[in-house]
Amino acid sequence: MLEANSDPTLLFVLGSIGLLLFGAIGYGIYTTVGPKSGELRDTIKEHARMHELGIAHGHNKGEANHIHLKEVLKKEDNTSTVNKVINENQSQSVN
Repeated sequence: MLEANSDPTLLFVLGSIGLLLFGAIGYGIYTTVGPKSGELRDTIKEHARMHELGIAHGHNKGEANHIHLKEVLKKEDNTSTVNKVINENQSQSVN
């Protein structure tokens, strides 16, 4: 017959791992459907939209050009702002 292990270390380690696993899953679910879930961004959809507008990548070798679509569309006149950013990107690409 098998003898029971009376060492609590294994139970402690497995319990800790299980607790961390379920805690991470619970936090992920809370973040997804909780009260602040409306603030989450769909970064893939946002990036695809930025490609449509021509502002997804700066293509500048010397500097990183990161712009969030939310920042661009937050401006008072979306059309002129987007056109301005597109023109700036194109002029920087030419340089």
